[in-house]
Amino acid sequence: MTEVGLLPALGSGMRTLGETGQQSRLVDGYLRPYAAAFDRVRYFSYLPESLAEFTDDPALLDRVRVLSPRRAMARGRRAIGMPWAHAADFRRCGALRVFQITGVVPALIVRARFGVPYVATYGFWYGQLSRRGPKRLLKAVVERVGLRYAAAVIATTADLQARAALTARRVELIPNGVDVDAFRPPDVERPRSRRILYVGRLSPEKNLGAVIQATISAGAGSTLRLVGSGPLRADLEAQARTQAVPVEFLGVVEQAELPAVYASSDVFVLASFTEGHPKVLLEAMACELPCVASDCVGNRSLVTDGETGLLFDPHRPDDLAACLRRVLDDPALAARLGKAGRALVAERYDLSALVAREIALVRSVARR
Repeated sequence: MTEVGLLPALGSGMRTLGETGQQSRLVDGYLRPYAAAFDRVRYFSYLPESLAEFTDDPALLDRVRVLSPRRAMARGRRAIGMPWAHAADFRRCGALRVFQITGVVPALIVRARFGVPYVATYGFWYGQLSRRGPKRLLKAVVERVGLRYAAAVIATTADLQARAALTARRVELIPNGVDVDAFRPPDVERPRSRRILYVGRLSPEKNLGAVIQATISAGAGSTLRLVGSGPLRADLEAQARTQAVPVEFLGVVEQAELPAVYASSDVFVLASFTEGHPKVLLEAMACELPCVASDCVGNRSLVTDGETGLLFDPHRPDDLAACLRRVLDDPALAARLGKAGRALVAERYDLSALVAREIALVRSVARR
């Protein structure tokens, strides 16, 4: 009998994904295939929640068990206490699947206490994400120790694979994926309405102020649509008012409704200063929406300039504006970029195939 445990990122849970419209990706893209592959799946959450809040599928409710605290608690306390609070459940797991290296602390303790191996995702260089100081140092230590003791590491890009290989004993390149059946080109011709779309967190590293500024120079009639939530929403609303830029704040959109948003837009923009392996870029490309992305490592892993999208310097809003004008003013270019992006995603980034590879990796390291 093979059982597996799933550990989310530090402090996270199914409800966290629900707040960003991503819970269906977890339920359908991961829990369902894991439940089909293993006798029992245990999801160790940081939040007081139950699986019944997110699905009424009897098969999933029977095979997947969510282990959660009775009340909200500090994420550090939960991370350290989890292996004792759910000791019997951890013992029964043949392996643990840690969805981000930041959530590796319970897995390290369980490995030391019960000998359960773990597989962790390395999707960002986490030690460099924080400002200089104790927090950044702590992240770097957790990252290094988590990589060192993992039975296997899943790197989402070749650059991260090379970095992880300096510390980890086994590193497999398995990129992020997208449901290419749900995210597909629209059935009708895309309306030419000069709608510029962004999907993601409204936070400083996403460089959204530059996107608003570039919209001014993108041509008459251009509008910006921002999907998501985050700490910068009020500042971005104020900037849009001050600069008289037409911006639609659509808030969080559930995964099932996102394809329609991509279908009703003309170009997708991702102006981040840094990215890991962006799922939203995969979604836009899968929907045959031409993409304009910042020239950073994570985006370059998906976008080849002039072939599957356009790249620009994130520190130069004028470069972004020029790229947007090229796509919006040249329907033939937009169509060519969109089709090439879709072909790339369909060939290499089908979520079901990538999760199957992931499951095979977890099986290969699991205790018998």
